[in-house]
Amino acid sequence: MAKVIVIIPTYNEKDNTQSMIDTLADVFTGIKDHEMNLLYVDGNSPDGTADVVRKNQQKYTWLHLLVETKKEGLGMAYAKGMQHAMTELKADYLMEFDGDFQHKPTDIPRLVEQINNGYDFIVGSRYIKGGSIPKEWGFKRQFLSIVGNLVARVLLILPRLHDVTGGFRLSKVKGFMAEFPFEELLSRSFAYKIHTFFYMVQKGAKVKEVPIEFQSRTEGESKIIKNEMQETLRVIFMLQYQNPKIRKFLKFATVGFTGFIVNFVLLRVFRGAGFSETLSWALSTEAAIVSNFTLNNIWTFSEQKIEGLVKLVSKFFQFNLTSAGALVIQSVLGPLGVKLIGEQYDFIVLAFVVAFVVLPYNYIMYNIFIWKTWKHE
Repeated sequence: MAKVIVIIPTYNEKDNTQSMIDTLADVFTGIKDHEMNLLYVDGNSPDGTADVVRKNQQKYTWLHLLVETKKEGLGMAYAKGMQHAMTELKADYLMEFDGDFQHKPTDIPRLVEQINNGYDFIVGSRYIKGGSIPKEWGFKRQFLSIVGNLVARVLLILPRLHDVTGGFRLSKVKGFMAEFPFEELLSRSFAYKIHTFFYMVQKGAKVKEVPIEFQSRTEGESKIIKNEMQETLRVIFMLQYQNPKIRKFLKFATVGFTGFIVNFVLLRVFRGAGFSETLSWALSTEAAIVSNFTLNNIWTFSEQKIEGLVKLVSKFFQFNLTSAGALVIQSVLGPLGVKLIGEQYDFIVLAFVVAFVVLPYNYIMYNIFIWKTWKHE
């Protein structure tokens, strides 16, 4: 039997609180195979929300309260609630849940039952078959919700998961949230969801999406924030920068840009020396290859750095062979592009060929054959 702590952050939610507690009392009664508890994290609401919880604590032993000294945002409220649930209440699972009935309390058992199937991270999903967002929402809010979630999925490379930005989730503590770096939480507001979601996936959690019908608020105003997309993108880019694979690719791209400059300058030098267009592209590309090999070896792939003269020469020769594709690509596409749009736009041709063809090709080839960070079969 797992101990599940449902965490509800509140601020001026007095009108919803009593109704929610009564509703969850009925829901919890129907869950027989797990111990259900409810933790309210109140942002020191001036309307007396915490007093409603305290009154009900006399009746329900499973009801708990944590009052913040000041309101610090949704992300911080959940962070404090999760830490309290783990250290003080000894939670086995943490459930994030809205206190305004946008999440159906009757969906809680549907998520909790997936614990029995061995799932570590159970997500209430609006964007799989059977799930939905409110039809009453205006076009702008529907658009922001759908597109914001899609952007997060694409940029975090999570094609198999459908609802990355939702707030109704159940997370395992042991081996997962118990090790989450709360002091490094990337957002104090709603975008914390993306950080914790990505963390659970990166930790190797077994994920299950359960369809839910997201509801409109029954009382009060929507919590949607105008800069939602901006905050979402900020957290996504910070997560990607912290990803070692992404950092390595950014280094690789920087080295590639340096090679681009070398190529760009020498292309004009060789042209000015009277070389043919094809030979000018070939020679300037080879010079960029030399630059790329040197910088990638001492910086991008420093952990797999090639040392020793014999091995260095051997690998440089191999580097040239694997880069032959880039030489052919630029020697063919470069002159072709110049012929199509004119020599005065050669920098556009070069930038396009390097960014969209050569850079991805080289990154794959170098990882497989030169520094061998990827397995090759």
